[in-house]
Amino acid sequence: MRALAARQHWIVTRLQLLRLGFSESAIDRRISSGRLFPIHRGVYAVGHPGLSREGRYMAAVLAIGPGAVLSHFAAAALWGFWSGPTEPIEVTVARGVGSRKTIRVHSVKDLPDAAIAVEHGIPVTTPARTVLDLAVSMYSDRAFARLVHEAEAQRLVDPGLLRAEISRARPRCPGVRRLANEIADGPKPTRSGLEDAVVNLLRRHGFPPFTTDVRVPGTPEWVTVDVLFEAQKLAIEVDGDRWHGTKFRRKFDARKQAIIEAAGVRVIRLAEDDPQRETETVARIWNGLT
Repeated sequence: MRALAARQHWIVTRLQLLRLGFSESAIDRRISSGRLFPIHRGVYAVGHPGLSREGRYMAAVLAIGPGAVLSHFAAAALWGFWSGPTEPIEVTVARGVGSRKTIRVHSVKDLPDAAIAVEHGIPVTTPARTVLDLAVSMYSDRAFARLVHEAEAQRLVDPGLLRAEISRARPRCPGVRRLANEIADGPKPTRSGLEDAVVNLLRRHGFPPFTTDVRVPGTPEWVTVDVLFEAQKLAIEVDGDRWHGTKFRRKFDARKQAIIEAAGVRVIRLAEDDPQRETETVARIWNGLT
């Protein structure tokens, strides 16, 4: 029992114990004596009731039973590209199963093997399938874009993997259009919500192709910019007060800008509130491109 529990983040099920040779009464005695602690119906923590995050996730998956996998926000947290709340824990399974008090079950018609992985010993939707699932339930386009960018930055997904997931989805899957729109012009990894706001502004106003968080050609390796219109030789730097307001940072930014301009690329610097002054900021960028 302990060997099995150790592989499952100190979680076991009643069915697993019966298969190991325990009788129903032997299981009940261990519950009464404090050696097994009920977490869900027929799911127990071994040795102590305190569970790690992974233990809670494993308990939820085992509670739903065969074929169940961790999904949605909990899956994104397990993979490492979501740091927000994950309660109730979400689980997906290809059969009709009702939700429980602390587990939200997504019953689907089909859950292909290509959409399933194992991470930290826990059955879980792949990063690409997780992103598609969250395309349905994320509360805002900006938050969803941030999540996709984080998964891309960690090299967990790329546009090819996401397109393959879209192609496997049902034609009426509500997340398909949102995800397709997000990756239509390629990955746009950013490092802050402020940079996300600038990327969204550029997309809304039909600016020509651009890349983000990229090295400027003809400069040292460390010289990267937030946005680069390479064909038009224009860079945009987004200066949030938190990171760019110190004396040291202002001197560093001035040095970097001089190197960029020496390579023949103009630089537009946007302040923290410029994305809110949309009309003025859009006109300024268009002027810089012409």
